[in-house]
Amino acid sequence: MSDYGTGHGGVDNNLRSYDEILQNPVLKDSERERLTAEALVAYISMLLVRRGDVETARLMLLVERWALEWDNEGQEKDLVLDVDPANRGHFTQDVIEKLRAICSEVSDRFKYGINWIEVRETLPALGPGWRDQFERELKGERPTNQARRLQTGPPRWVEDDLLFTNAGEQRVYRALKHRQEQVLPAEDTIAIFPLPNGRVSKRTWEPDFLVTYKGRAGVLEVDGPHHNARRALDRTRDHLLHDSGIAYVDRVPVEALESPKELNAVVDRFLRRLAESR
Repeated sequence: MSDYGTGHGGVDNNLRSYDEILQNPVLKDSERERLTAEALVAYISMLLVRRGDVETARLMLLVERWALEWDNEGQEKDLVLDVDPANRGHFTQDVIEKLRAICSEVSDRFKYGINWIEVRETLPALGPGWRDQFERELKGERPTNQARRLQTGPPRWVEDDLLFTNAGEQRVYRALKHRQEQVLPAEDTIAIFPLPNGRVSKRTWEPDFLVTYKGRAGVLEVDGPHHNARRALDRTRDHLLHDSGIAYVDRVPVEALESPKELNAVVDRFLRRLAESR
């Protein structure tokens, strides 16, 4: 679930649940609708898991965007889930009916007034250069990394046919790629894997970046503005990664994302320590 600061309609960062956030009287209507849609997706996903329906729950990871939209026929707002055309077939009528039932249950509990779900295909972001993109996709050249975290909607960040979940991750990728292509020698460079899903002991996890260099694998995470509360979890995860063969783990602090000089220093330190790790 996302954190919402005072820059988003005056939401208090200390509020801990969607129910509390949505009761904030200073919320703008557009923000309230966005958060309501996100809350429904979150509750549906979690209830599916806790009720043991893991198969259906995993389908929620295929949802790329969600929103509340007006339904002229029903004269009410529906929760609309957008999925890639390649994944639309997984959402059978039985699955959709199951999602609708939980949506109504949660909506009734919290008085959201949303009792219907529609699942539709995402539309790609196209412009005047669409023919080049069309030709690449005909050849099978589409973003293929496993960047499928739950997202609240556009924009999406894509570079080199790789997906990123925010602009900060894309900045880190560009800094790594600069070293890969312009700084390090071709025979002694790095490989960059953004957002690869993987399994470590007792959990599935998606690091921000897996980087290989000089025969070693390292993980570089990008901190968010509310990262301090997760320090204990990070330490536990770091231990699991080291036990699993990851040589070095480091983090890009949120402050460095706004300073090219600081970001370059963090990336250089990460690569140096990865190369020196034992």
